[in-house]
Amino acid sequence: IHQHCKGKYKMIYRLIKNLDDADIPLILSVYKQPSISQFISIDAENYWKYITSTGNVYFYKIYKDDILLATIHLELVDCVLYMSVVVFPEYQKQGIATTILKDIQAGKTGLDFNKIQVSIHEKNTASLKLFESAGFICVNKDEELLEYEYSKS
Repeated sequence: IHQHCKGKYKMIYRLIKNLDDADIPLILSVYKQPSISQFISIDAENYWKYITSTGNVYFYKIYKDDILLATIHLELVDCVLYMSVVVFPEYQKQGIATTILKDIQAGKTGLDFNKIQVSIHEKNTASLKLFESAGFICVNKDEELLEYEYSKS
């Protein structure tokens, strides 16, 4: 009943732990779509090795009702959580990223952090609005990237 209401999502987070994860081809195909690739690019060959073999790196696939709708990349360094969120284009503007951010801020990933940092391309206005509404503030600008930070209170 509530699947189309904003913010009514119960997300399931599944960590990618090995290189033969069945969802990697789908994730790569989404990341190649122009609306995603203009803001995020990965070296597919080395990226999956990096996320599956580095102790402080976590890559979650996010599902609702067994449908993969988003991914998050998290890196924890000295109590600072660096993150990127990708909501698949067909699921954008439905409150999913807001729910994911609230879940991370509430500690649902089980990671112990004092701050969250994210770098956002200045043309990615949807992400800028999302992070600002979630309590992030802009702390730095490097060329076209804006660095936003959220501190636990």
